[in-house]
Order: sequence, then structure tokens, then C-alpha cells
Amino acid sequence: MAITLYPRSSIMGTLINIKRNHRAVYAAMEKLSSGLRINRASDDPAGLVISEQLRTQIASLSQEIENVTAGIYKYNSVSSEVLTLREQLTDLRANAVGAANEAVNSDTAQQAYQIAAENIVATFNETIANAEYNGSKTLDGSAGSLANISELTGIDLSTAEGAAAAIETIDAKIREVDSVLVELGAEQKNDLESRLASLEISKQNLISAESQIRDTSYGDFISAYVGSMIREKASIALLAHSRVQSESILSLFRGIGR
Repeated sequence: MAITLYPRSSIMGTLINIKRNHRAVYAAMEKLSSGLRINRASDDPAGLVISEQLRTQIASLSQEIENVTAGIYKYNSVSSEVLTLREQLTDLRANAVGAANEAVNSDTAQQAYQIAAENIVATFNETIANAEYNGSKTLDGSAGSLANISELTGIDLSTAEGAAAAIETIDAKIREVDSVLVELGAEQKNDLESRLASLEISKQNLISAESQIRDTSYGDFISAYVGSMIREKASIALLAHSRVQSESILSLFRGIGR
């Protein structure tokens, strides 16, 4: 007759503990390897929902940041174009001052100043007409432009008198361009750049909050992993020990029966 001495309730309890500890080891390994405390809804249903809501807000802020950044790029581009116009006016004024010096200028020199002025004026007006960003005009006052700079006309350096009058016209245009530069700079700094800084801070705060909810706390889960491993190995050792004890008792019965 076969004799079974295994304490079934004890062994079943040990097996249950082994399975439970094995699942705990697997769960801790999953969290440590993924870097996430929440990998599925069952890990933390409420935490998962809150985390997903925060991720939606983060995605929206990321898009806003891209939009504002694109606006800053546009302002940078337009500001560079306006600075180019400012440099052209500086060169034109220098020519006008030279052309106004009637006492030393020959007819040839006067004509040279006039030709140089015509070239600068043509380039100035072409810059205004052709300046664009992403297919939209930027300086002509049309829809989507950031400035409305009028073309330069009435520049005549062929005579000293004409050059003197041209200086006044150029100075007025310089004031117009300088005003545009100030306005562009103020809008970029006070509106776009301050908005960008605020959005980036808000995004970072949301990322930190979402991380606190969803990310793995490596210290906690390493401790959980090690503890579960120890308990699993201990349960297996106890199960093996119980089997050895039972086999020892059975061997005694076999010896008595001989």
C-alpha cells in the first residue's frame, strides 16, 4: 500500500506562494525594464487615466510651442530683411552727403553718385517687393506681412541741391525703418518669446507631474524585485525541504517492513 505523508495543505500553500512571488518578480522586472510603473490599466486604473490626460495636455503644449517657435523664426527672418534695408539707407545717405558737396564735385563725380543712388534705390525697393516667408510677403503691408514699408522715391543726386533734398527724404525713410525694427523687436520679445518661455515651463511641470504618476521608482521596485526573488527562492527551498522530510519518513517505514 502506498503511504503519502505530504502535508497537502502546506504544500499547496507553498506552491501558491511560489506562484505569487513569481508573478511579483515578473511584475517588478517589467517595471524596471520598461521604466514605467504603469504598463497597463490593471497596474493603476486611476493613475493611468490621469497620466493619459496629462499626456494629452503635454502634446497640445508641444504643438503650441512649435507654433510660437515658427512665429519667432518668421520675426527673425523679417528683422534681418529690415536690417538689410537699414544698411542700404546708410549707404545711400553717405552717397547723398558726398553728392551735396558742390564745392569739390565734378560733373563726372556727381553722375557717379547718381548712378550709385539709383542702384541702391532699386535694390531697396526690390527687397521690399520680394521679401517673403513661407510663401507670404512680409514687408509690403499685404495679408500676413509683419510690416508695411513704402518704396523709396524722389532721390536725385545729380545736383548738389537735389542731394540736399534727398538727405531729408532718406532721413525720413530711416526713421520709418527704425520704427519698424523697434516694433518687430518688441513684439517678438514681449509677445512671442515670453509666451514661449511660459509654455515651456508649463510643459516641463506637466512632464514632471506625469512622470511622478507613471514612471518607475527604481529604488522601490529594485527592493520589491529583490524581496520577491528571495521569497520565491525561499518557497522553493521549503517545498524541497518538505519533500525531503517526507521521503525520509517513508524510508523509515520501508525499513520497518523488512
